[in-house]
Amino acid sequence: MDRRTVLRAGAGAGLAAGLWAPAGRATAATRKDRDWAGLKQLLGGRLYVPGDSPFAALNLPANHLYSHRLPAAIACPRTHEEVLATVEWAGRNVISVVPRSGGHSYAGYSTSDGGLLVHLGGMRDVTVKGTTLTVGAGARHLDVYAALKDTGLLLPGGRCPDVGVSGLVLGGGIGPATRSHGLTCDSLTGTTVVTGDAYTARCDENSNSELFWACRGGAGGNFGINTSFTFDLHPVRKAVAWFDLSWDGKDAAPALKRLAELIADPRHRKDLTCQFGLRTSGETRVYAQGLFFGSERTLRQLVTPLRPRRSATGTAGIWECMRRFYETAPGDPYVAGSIVAGQDLGASVVEELVDALGRWKQASPASRATVSFFAMGGADTALRAADTAYVHRDATFIVDLAAYWSDTDPTPVSEAGRQQLRALYRGLSRTLGTDAYQNFPDPDLRNWQTAYYGRNYARLQTVKKTVDPGRLFGYPQGIAPA
Repeated sequence: MDRRTVLRAGAGAGLAAGLWAPAGRATAATRKDRDWAGLKQLLGGRLYVPGDSPFAALNLPANHLYSHRLPAAIACPRTHEEVLATVEWAGRNVISVVPRSGGHSYAGYSTSDGGLLVHLGGMRDVTVKGTTLTVGAGARHLDVYAALKDTGLLLPGGRCPDVGVSGLVLGGGIGPATRSHGLTCDSLTGTTVVTGDAYTARCDENSNSELFWACRGGAGGNFGINTSFTFDLHPVRKAVAWFDLSWDGKDAAPALKRLAELIADPRHRKDLTCQFGLRTSGETRVYAQGLFFGSERTLRQLVTPLRPRRSATGTAGIWECMRRFYETAPGDPYVAGSIVAGQDLGASVVEELVDALGRWKQASPASRATVSFFAMGGADTALRAADTAYVHRDATFIVDLAAYWSDTDPTPVSEAGRQQLRALYRGLSRTLGTDAYQNFPDPDLRNWQTAYYGRNYARLQTVKKTVDPGRLFGYPQGIAPA
């Protein structure tokens, strides 16, 4: 995919030759003399700088750990043309660009220090035609829910209603229906991108196919701003069974072992989905939630041997089931890590996890921790590792580790959470490996290029060199041009 290919796919002009200036070449005079008034005019006044009344609310990320970061300005485009004009302006005025859809980056990568934050919340349009869904750059899960809740058509998405569809699909996209219907990116059929060198690229399997490949798992903020996405929807006409189980902390080890055995059963890798784990806030609880694409009677036969302390099951339409398990991020500061495991969850790992979490609570009783397991190994394995940028096609589950505290907690509470999280990660990674999920980024992760992307990283670098050679878009774990 060379620049000529991108130009052929572009609808609307890009930069004329010679206008692009790589971000690393800024001078003091350039920074001082940026044409902010010109950008504000291009956006119909929707450009905000520190001190403007909308600035603080627009700038606040979901993870308050990064709320101190301060962009030079926040641009709020509402159309593809305004996004293109903003990227062109940033190139001419030599300033880095960070797009934000939902602002839920674990590591604060949808925030900026001194750059231009492009807030896409004004582009939340959702259109359904037959079994095709098209969403704008700023659409969130709740927007998709509103459009599809009465249709029986599924987009396999995540659990948080405020999470942006853009970030989800660009990093792969896991959720309650992954084992049954694949990753969110597996349903993507096309996307329009304003690339880092300010061209419009319309991408699918046949046009700009390398950039399309990269947009299915290459993570957001690397190649440009995706202004729209088109998906194939999955008809789910029959009612789906759901379950919500919990155990007391003292039963954690046997409960997790029984859960792991059920999830590993090859007979149910596609009809049984599950997220399970441990949560500590005061006392420790074990939970398991998910869907079963079969009868509630059969589901009860499967979960009864798990011997939960509390059990609820039922049947409902697919979107009522998805809504049932929605979780809204609390907005507290947190640190997180992830492990993509290619093996079933064995008894030794369960025992190590339960022991480590017990030591954590004993050492830091005021901290809050979650360890979540997302069952994989179903429809998500239908594609090969090289078919999309999302490489983890042989995963059996993804582990999400997080430590939370409140904005008002003293520093020792947050520091204890960080230390205990790192200790837990080190212990589990010795057995489960160091592959990681790019949508759960960890800024302390070593060798993140291999952990997130494996052998696909070199190919992603080539795409980056083609569409954003000057690194207008970038962050500490952003893909570097080849």
